[in-house]
Amino acid sequence: MNQNPAPVANTPRIPRTLSMAARLLLWAVLAVWGLFALTLGAIHLVIVPRIDEARPALERWAGQTLGVPVKVGAIQAETESNPTEGFSRYLPALVPSFALRDVRLYDPAGREALHLPQVDIAISVRSLWRLGFERLAIDSPTLDVRRTTDNRFEVAGLDFSGPADEDSQVADWFFSQTEFVIRRGTVRWTDDLKQQPPVALSDLSLVVRNSRRSHAFQIDATPPPERGERFSLRGRFRQPLLDLGMAVGASAGEPPWHNWSGELFADFARVDVGQLQPYLDLTSWGVTLRSGEGRLRAWTDVKQGQPVSATVDVSLKQFATTLGPKLPELAIDTLNGRVSAAWNADGFDVTSDNLQFRTAEGLDWPGGALRLKHQRAQGAQAASTDLSADRLELAALATIATRLPLPDASRALLLKLDPEGRMEGLKVNWQGPATSGEGTAEATPAAEGWQTYRYKATGRVSGLALAGGEPRIEPSLGHVLPGRPGIRGAQVEFDLNQDGGRASIQVKQGALDLPGVFEESLVSLNRLDTEARWRIQGERIEAWLDPLQLANDDTEGTVSAHWSTSDPATSASKSRFPGVLDLNARLTRGAANRVHRYLPIAIGPLAQRYVRESVLGGAVGTVDFRIRGDLWDMPFNHPDAKGEFRIAAQLKGVDFAYVPSYLQNGSDAAWPALKGVSGQLLLDRASLKLTQLQATLDGSPGVGLSQAEASIADLINDPLLKVSAKAQGPATGMLDFVRASPVNYFTGRALQRSTISGPAQLQFQLQLPLHRIDQTAVQGSVSFTGNDVHINPEAPRLQNTVGQLTFSEHGFNIPGAKAQIYGGALQFKGGMAPSPQGISRIQFTGQGTATADGLRDGGLGLVSRLSAQASGSADYQAELGFRAGLPEITVTSDLKGMAVALPAPLNKAAGAVLPLHYQNKVLTAATDVTGEVARTDRFFLQLGQPALPVATLDYERDVLGVEPRVLRGSIAAGLATGETVAMPAQGVQANIRFSEIDTDAWDRVFSELTGVDPREVVTSPAGADDISLGYLPTSLAVRAQQLLFGGRTFNNVVVGGSREGNQWRANIDAEQLNGYLEYRQPSGNAPGNIYARLAKLNLAASAKSDVEEMLQQPKSMPSLDIEVNDFTLAGRNLGYVAIQAQNQNKAGQPREWQLTKLNLRVPEARFNAIGHWAISPGSGAGSARRTALQIELDVRDAGGLLTRFGHVGTVRGGEGTIRGTIGWEGSPMSLDYGSLSGQLNANVRNGQFLKVEPGATKLLSVLSLQSLPRRLVLDFRDVFSEGFAFDFVRGDATIEQGVAKTNNLQMKGVNAAVLMEGSADIGREQQDLKVVVVPEINAGTAALIATAINPAVGLGTFIAQFLLGQPLQSAATQEFRVTGGWADPQVKKVER
Repeated sequence: MNQNPAPVANTPRIPRTLSMAARLLLWAVLAVWGLFALTLGAIHLVIVPRIDEARPALERWAGQTLGVPVKVGAIQAETESNPTEGFSRYLPALVPSFALRDVRLYDPAGREALHLPQVDIAISVRSLWRLGFERLAIDSPTLDVRRTTDNRFEVAGLDFSGPADEDSQVADWFFSQTEFVIRRGTVRWTDDLKQQPPVALSDLSLVVRNSRRSHAFQIDATPPPERGERFSLRGRFRQPLLDLGMAVGASAGEPPWHNWSGELFADFARVDVGQLQPYLDLTSWGVTLRSGEGRLRAWTDVKQGQPVSATVDVSLKQFATTLGPKLPELAIDTLNGRVSAAWNADGFDVTSDNLQFRTAEGLDWPGGALRLKHQRAQGAQAASTDLSADRLELAALATIATRLPLPDASRALLLKLDPEGRMEGLKVNWQGPATSGEGTAEATPAAEGWQTYRYKATGRVSGLALAGGEPRIEPSLGHVLPGRPGIRGAQVEFDLNQDGGRASIQVKQGALDLPGVFEESLVSLNRLDTEARWRIQGERIEAWLDPLQLANDDTEGTVSAHWSTSDPATSASKSRFPGVLDLNARLTRGAANRVHRYLPIAIGPLAQRYVRESVLGGAVGTVDFRIRGDLWDMPFNHPDAKGEFRIAAQLKGVDFAYVPSYLQNGSDAAWPALKGVSGQLLLDRASLKLTQLQATLDGSPGVGLSQAEASIADLINDPLLKVSAKAQGPATGMLDFVRASPVNYFTGRALQRSTISGPAQLQFQLQLPLHRIDQTAVQGSVSFTGNDVHINPEAPRLQNTVGQLTFSEHGFNIPGAKAQIYGGALQFKGGMAPSPQGISRIQFTGQGTATADGLRDGGLGLVSRLSAQASGSADYQAELGFRAGLPEITVTSDLKGMAVALPAPLNKAAGAVLPLHYQNKVLTAATDVTGEVARTDRFFLQLGQPALPVATLDYERDVLGVEPRVLRGSIAAGLATGETVAMPAQGVQANIRFSEIDTDAWDRVFSELTGVDPREVVTSPAGADDISLGYLPTSLAVRAQQLLFGGRTFNNVVVGGSREGNQWRANIDAEQLNGYLEYRQPSGNAPGNIYARLAKLNLAASAKSDVEEMLQQPKSMPSLDIEVNDFTLAGRNLGYVAIQAQNQNKAGQPREWQLTKLNLRVPEARFNAIGHWAISPGSGAGSARRTALQIELDVRDAGGLLTRFGHVGTVRGGEGTIRGTIGWEGSPMSLDYGSLSGQLNANVRNGQFLKVEPGATKLLSVLSLQSLPRRLVLDFRDVFSEGFAFDFVRGDATIEQGVAKTNNLQMKGVNAAVLMEGSADIGREQQDLKVVVVPEINAGTAALIATAINPAVGLGTFIAQFLLGQPLQSAATQEFRVTGGWADPQVKKVER
């Protein structure tokens, strides 16, 4: 077998190439190391030893590099290594360092720009190859950094702005240095561009480290205290890889860092943000920092020299900024959290992380998460925006919305909505072009809601509140169109897009705001639940609420509603709005006085106000609402309007003021409301009807209304209220209705004080134009079936009245009626009729029969009281009218059949004829706001034929008060033909002429007629003010042949008198008296007063009893001032008498009758006395009164004085005085011996006791000692039997309880002297006396007897002294004891 040898392989070429490359690389390495060794050797062997010699060259190189002249004072090399580090101590330093001292840089003008005390530099092989330094450090430099007006930056005169070619080499050189350090430096920053004052940063520390692709720096500095605390700025950047082979410097016109990428970090522990504004140029963002203080940290990502994202952590207080040139300031009290933003040419993305703040308004942002991402439109792709948020506070958002760079329309919408609540789980996306976002952006349709673009949103809101929009007034409609609805307190979950959506709405203790729907747009809600959905198809919008359940304090019910936009082609609005509504609602309960609250504004303000002020209380049952049609046409009251508006309600216990007060003038009486109304209410379009009403009248609960109706056919156009009703109940209640309503005005207030008893029936119709209230029309009637009718308190009472009263706005009328009055039957008719002056008057006419008993109970005032003096019955004709609220009555009768028992000559028998004419009519009236008011009337009463009347009373009275008061009048009685009494200008004038006048009887009649006794106390200080006394005459002329006064008869009397108030004055001439008399009646607490100056006065014995009777009434006892020249009492002439006495009333004490003067003057004596009559001090108010007198009797002829008083022949002659005080229980006119007490002193001279019978003058018979001769056989007959003649009788006596006692009575005669002591009981007429008789008197005896006996010594002591002093007389002196009664004294001699 042949085998070929194997071929020889070719040697490969690749290993040879690699081998060659390896050899070249090795030589290169050796060359580099050789160069490194040479360089290192040059450093240590050439440069370091000769470094100071190289200083000029170094200055030139530095000047060329920096572009400014540089001077170095000295250079010192430091090449030793650290001697403590092993073998290195024996080796030279690989990186030697140098200290450059006193380094100065000069600006182009040759001025020193920078002085550096020392600069430390280090060089290495690498830095030497780059012609730079390995490290450059500067200690404690002071650097001036300036921004020029052309926005260039200079450091120590060196321009580091970079764009200029001639300056870029400095920046290139700076960023080529491995490390640049500044320690403990100071930087002065001057900003010429912003024209800000210089700012110094102290303790500056700067480290810059550069490599081929990376650059890092850190700056730490301390600003001035007012600008903050120490801060730190850090940066780390990388250059693009493609620049590895390029120079460090930038291309022309670009700074070196134009293509760097990396991040910046700033940390301000405390910074005043407001101080940063001048140095931060945020104008391109439209942002201006106003104020704020706190901590600020920021991270910024830089790409290709431009920032692309930023993250900021803030913790600031009192932060304020503006985010647009025309936006208001955004003020935030506290701001904490993180905000991040990223942006590029395609859009932006902004997020916040737990960002919390509180606005100056106090609103809190809770710090939820928020993200906004926007993608700009690119070609056919529309712009898209996504918003997600959680815990979004709408109130805070709305507050700051006005300060955010939002579209104007969006900002305005937020302001209008004024939202509140918290948004959670919000996700929103919309597509379409967005606005510029500037605060000055113009509003566009897109900004108003993006309705022409695609959008969708989901989320939920708790506590949602949205303000409603302002309603719009449409002049063509005359009413308001609804505004945007609002809501409060809602919980809403929603899902919506541009085609529609749905929402679940719940409200608890919230409200709905429906502006333009209700007058009070805010409807409070206790509860609301509904599902809402809507659909948008082009320009057509539809919405459904079904079902809607709601409840509040006023009502509760369910609602279903469908709303859609209108068709502009068919709608009268020519617009899509306000739209078409189809609503059904049923309310199960409601407060009647809140019905007006839910009436739509569309029915007009008049209807709303009418319902509000007419429905006052009560409840409504089921209420049905129905609205269907175009809301533009609400309430569908126009003829061509198509739609339905209807509210039907059941009324329960409603208070209904069918004529509210606002429809009337303030002075008009109100129409009484209906109480407890039940019935139906129907509001159909513009008409209001209340039907089937059952109610009672306000103020008349007993009056029941039935079949009542109230309606207004058109509430908007000329509304006319119509009310009709029938009523049954007490007639008094119907009268209350008349008096309380304007019907009272229609009837001239004639029924103002009327009373009607029993039941009655009322029919009533009212038509009231609400715009013309003065054209009110009313019609009605009241039926009487046996009622008692009293038109006026001064008018007669009509009993058992049968008839009908009709009334209208023109008055009332009674066509014919029957009644019982004044005890007899009456037929009458009448009503209101116009007077000749055109004023409506009430006038009745009638005829009937009256009895005296009926007249007495008829309430006719003075006439009724006069009827008390009559009996029987008589026919009469009467007219009754009313003027100015008062009745006018005229009655005529012949009084046949009626007896009159008045004092003569006005008395008559029943069969006699005495014509009567009585008239009472209004004389003058005035008009005020209430109408016509009577001022005066005339009272006229005449008895007898008109040609010759028996008596006529004619008074003009003031009727403005409660009771009429007489102004003037005249009284004529018994005058002859032709005699009259003229009506005086004031007062009452009387002329009376009768043969006999019984004033006592007329006093009784007057008291019965007026209830006032003219002689008793009047009620006021001026008698004229007493209404009843006003009927008495003030000017009086009386003539009578016989006048009976006070039970006494005066003959041929002529009186001319006058009365002024309660004071009477008269001149009287009669057979019994003549003179002038004044009498003032008692007034209040002041007693009456009598003043008289009479020429003569003759009183019968009965006058004593009359005075005694008057004294028993202390209050009526008048004060007296009387003087009578010739006074005769009971046929005994007492001469001149003067009496003055006052009836005093001291505060807190009973009345006291004080007698200040009692004088009697007769030829025989003069008597003077003063005293009082009062309750004894210390006694109770009910104690008996006591009379106390101080008397003095000056006797000229004792015998004559006793003879004048009827005691003839008791004493002859005698003169002297009797003085003393006496008092007794009782009146001054009634001496009570049992209580008599006092003291008397008597001294009578030159008289003789005559012989008298003991019974004649009892006490005098005792003093005359006539009984002694008859009882004793003594030798005294010639002395005492014919009476005792005395030279004097004197002595003192005390009286206690009617017993007089004496112990010093002395009587001296010619032949004897008598001494007496003992007691005499005056009341019992008993005596117990001791009598001593001394018969023969010599000179010594006479002297002794003439000596007055001191009462303190007494008779016994005196006798003892006498007998001891005169022993010869003791045998003749006799002593007797006299006892027993005065009529039969017992005399017994006392043996000694």
